[in-house]
Amino acid sequence: MTTETIKLMTLGLYGRKNVIRSGLVGRNRTEVLRNLGGSSLRCTSGSLWVTIEGDPKDYVLTQDQSLAIPNLGKVILSGPGSYQV
Repeated sequence: MTTETIKLMTLGLYGRKNVIRSGLVGRNRTEVLRNLGGSSLRCTSGSLWVTIEGDPKDYVLTQDQSLAIPNLGKVILSGPGSYQV
C-alpha cells in the first residue's frame, strides 16, 4: 500500500464543474493523474518531478511553483511532495 492520498472536491463555478485535486506523493512513489488539460499544477510542499504524456521535457517543481498542463494526457508525479490542481 502506498502513502499517496487524493481528495476530490467538486465546485460549481459559473455553471461549470471544476474538479480540484490535492494529494501527497511519498518518497520513491509515483502518482498518475489524468484529464488535467487546461489546469495548473502547483507544488504545495517539498518537490515534485513532473512528466506530461506527449511532452519531451520533464519538470521539477518546488514549493509554490506552478506548471500549466496543456493536454489531457497522463501526468506522472514523483515525490516527495504535495500538490494541488
